[in-house]
Amino acid sequence: MNLFPGWLPHSNTVNLLAGAFLLTALLVVSRRRQLECVSALRANAVALALIALTVSSATHTWHIALAALLALVVKAGVIPALLSARARRAKADVRSIVSLPAGALVCGALVVISFSQTRALFGSREDILAACLPVSVAVTLIGLFIMVTRRQALMQVVGLVLLENAIFLAAVSLTYGMPLVVEAGVLLDLMAGVAVLGLFVQRLEEALGEADTSSLKGLKG
Repeated sequence: MNLFPGWLPHSNTVNLLAGAFLLTALLVVSRRRQLECVSALRANAVALALIALTVSSATHTWHIALAALLALVVKAGVIPALLSARARRAKADVRSIVSLPAGALVCGALVVISFSQTRALFGSREDILAACLPVSVAVTLIGLFIMVTRRQALMQVVGLVLLENAIFLAAVSLTYGMPLVVEAGVLLDLMAGVAVLGLFVQRLEEALGEADTSSLKGLKG
């Protein structure tokens, strides 16, 4: 897609929002309370939606704007509300197989690797989304790190949503958005997945008294 010179003012806005998107992902890793992690996840989704809206304004692609509004409603509204309600009932600190400071350092290293390797593979781009691809790769790795290292099922759901946010940003960065029907389908699948995982967390708490997935090891024969 050929972009007009008018995208240049929007580029600064996108870079700022991409920085906010990355920062909120790092906040999810470093926060000790589950409710704080969910709040950071909500801010991450808001930054993602604002990036998509800015790109839509610069490139005059209406389907990206609709996808951004859907993401704002689902990822910054419905899903965080469900996770927040569960986190308030749990009132628990984050449990991780690595300490939070060590995890933050690992994620910092993942960010550095993402930027260096993404630019080595794809080169430097000269468009409105130049900074978004390395950021999306970095947040993808951070989401995977959260899913692997967090012991509570709720935090693993947070990592899953963060991972999907990064994939959404990568799709916008590489192709200026997937077809709207595909994006809507992905959001519906994500909502269904979060609902199923929410039921799993509830049943886990009822059976074991906590939502720590490491407790499932005791079920092995």
